[in-house]
Amino acid sequence: MPAKKSPAARALGEAIRSARLEREYGQEGFAAHVGLDRSYFGAVERGAFNVTRGTLLKITDGLGIRASTLLRRAKL
Repeated sequence: MPAKKSPAARALGEAIRSARLEREYGQEGFAAHVGLDRSYFGAVERGAFNVTRGTLLKITDGLGIRASTLLRRAKL
């Protein structure tokens, strides 16, 4: 049975997806842009994984926003 997704991971994933779509990036292209595997990045957006600080910084750098801004958007 798959592990239950934490509310925090889901909220962060939704905030990442929203910010990516606002910037009109496709999921695969954005994942390549920040150096992440597309399937891993998709799982992050679905809230299936807790991301490390390093991964969060890769994503926010690619989005051109601060990590604190993204965390605020996720209400974390």
